Amino acid sequence: MKTLPMSLVLAGVSSFLVLTGGVNPVRAAVLIGNLPQTNDGTFSTISGSGVKALAFTLPAGNNYSLDNAILRLGDYESGDVPLVQIRNDVGGSDPGSTVLANFTNPTPQGLGTFNYTFTPTAPFTFTAGTKYWLSVQSSSGNFVWRASNPSTTPTGIATSSGNRFSNGGSFENSSFFNSFQINATEITGPVASTPEPTAIAALSLFGLGLLGVKGRRNEG
Repeated sequence: MKTLPMSLVLAGVSSFLVLTGGVNPVRAAVLIGNLPQTNDGTFSTISGSGVKALAFTLPAGNNYSLDNAILRLGDYESGDVPLVQIRNDVGGSDPGSTVLANFTNPTPQGLGTFNYTFTPTAPFTFTAGTKYWLSVQSSSGNFVWRASNPSTTPTGIATSSGNRFSNGGSFENSSFFNSFQINATEITGPVASTPEPTAIAALSLFGLGLLGVKGRRNEG
């Protein structure tokens, strides 16, 4: 007895998944942010021991894979070394001390204000229902992190849940949100679904076609 070619078997499986909607595609999304800005009316100076930290909380449901973070920076020049991190939350109003994700710094463009894309140095997954902090400081030099005036509250998949700054001492509440955006990809898995009647009919026709091929191959 002859067997069907593997290509036909794979085609059947692929057709079934497509027709029944058994696998969800991944979806890139704005996890949280307030870009594009309405203006660059105010800013935070990032230098020395200064830290600006913005918190956000993911909803229940799926996890998200970090793609990048976009910050609207001014006067980011050669010699300036931003330190952008995702930090944990310890249940209070300040960012935790555990660094969960680091970023590779983009090339500075000098005087002026530009959107800079920071890419993670390693894959990182945001867990559903969890609070995180975007922490921005400087390892060397100084630059400004722009913000709209009046301030624009970040929105997206996640919810804004903290806005703090420190000049080396204790953290305090900040009166404005700096301009930024965190992009991420939703992580989804196979889902159970009931095939539509048209999908069942199409799959049946495909199955009959396979039987026909099998019958012809068995002849003689």
